[in-house]
Amino acid sequence: MIYFDNSATSRFKPRQTLKAIRRELLHSANGGRSGHNDAVATAMKISDTRTLLCDYFNANEVIFTKNCTEALNIVVYGILKRGDHVITTVTEHNSTLRPLYNLQKNGIIELSVINPDKNLKINPSHVRRMIKNNTALIALNAVSNVTGVENDVGKIGAIAAEFRIPFLVDAAQAVPHVSFDMKKQGISYIACAGHKGLHGPQGTGFLALNRLAEITPLIYGGTGTNSDSVYQPHNLPESLEAGTLNAPGIIGLGESVRWTIENLDKITSKIKRLNDRIMFALKTMKNVEVYTPVGTDTGVISFNIKNLDSAETSDILNKKYDIAVRSGLHCAPLMHNFLGTLEKGAVRISIGYNNTDADAEKLIEAVRDIAEYGVR
Repeated sequence: MIYFDNSATSRFKPRQTLKAIRRELLHSANGGRSGHNDAVATAMKISDTRTLLCDYFNANEVIFTKNCTEALNIVVYGILKRGDHVITTVTEHNSTLRPLYNLQKNGIIELSVINPDKNLKINPSHVRRMIKNNTALIALNAVSNVTGVENDVGKIGAIAAEFRIPFLVDAAQAVPHVSFDMKKQGISYIACAGHKGLHGPQGTGFLALNRLAEITPLIYGGTGTNSDSVYQPHNLPESLEAGTLNAPGIIGLGESVRWTIENLDKITSKIKRLNDRIMFALKTMKNVEVYTPVGTDTGVISFNIKNLDSAETSDILNKKYDIAVRSGLHCAPLMHNFLGTLEKGAVRISIGYNNTDADAEKLIEAVRDIAEYGVR
């Protein structure tokens, strides 16, 4: 199968990642719990991955989670209190929207939701205008999972820093295309998946912290520290990492991050080249509407074929051409409502390091065939 669904999870995984996961599974130990050599070795490898990610994002601490959604929820439920005001955007994934709307529904917070501009970006000046005396969080995705459009987190982070408002960035679709420096960009928290652009295994995610103010834990339980107390410890990272960590996944993620950093230019240049080729072809086709703006090069392109539901197009690509894409609403209902695609959704192509020029040409020919001749 030709796989163009890398925004859901990356198909390519580095060889050293697979080796590290297998090695850890064959020599399983619970790092941070027992004191024998194997447990200590596992704990050290987890710590190495934590340090690597801190360096990558210029963060003060990293909390391991099972995915980006959990990381976002840790911040939303961990820092907000009754009467707080939150600023977010139409472009967000439900992993941000649902916890915020749940708090709003229960009368805990006020919520302001900003529309993108004509280029589908969030205008920093609109964020500034929404700030109130009780604004306690700005939550924004760095790159839209629907359109691939990159927001200016640096300018918005500067505004957040000016008003001393915590700034939460969803980076699930942004790495490795966007460079982050949390301290320079005024970012308090970055939530990220390990299994997408970082080429790690599923079941891995993390929360990078620049702001070390106390966060109320989402989950309480054993941490391997302060075991004489029935109360959750306050020190990081233990306070936010109750229970056994996914050691094989985290250690594998570390290898994936190393590989991604070492091959960053090769990865991003390849994805940009394929992105530009596919975008140019789709924009020149009859009966094809492309929602991703020209010039967007993060490897995400959304489109529809006129008179076809997105699910129909995706199904034809899958069954007739053996090409995997994603159709529907991509867990981003407000963005699809803004685009006018809430009823039929959109077809999303997401390019990864696994893809080739031949893959791109086959996809282009398949879409052209469907657009010209319909269902045959």
